[in-house]
Amino acid sequence: MSESASYIQKEIIRILKENRTSYANPMNSLAISRRLNATPSYIREQAKRLSDQGLLNVRRGPGGGYFIDSNGEDNS
Repeated sequence: MSESASYIQKEIIRILKENRTSYANPMNSLAISRRLNATPSYIREQAKRLSDQGLLNVRRGPGGGYFIDSNGEDNS
């Protein structure tokens, strides 16, 4: 993984934690991308990698987005 991808992934996790995201309150790729000055498609790509590793969750559909487990721990 490139250094910039690693940085963006860490920042995605940080933002989701700071915003206290949950299933009921996810954050979408557009909102994250605005905070990180990146494209929403790049955020989705990196979030998919994090999701595949069990580090964040995805809520699909209208009002969906990304969130961290409510217990604040990584999903392993």
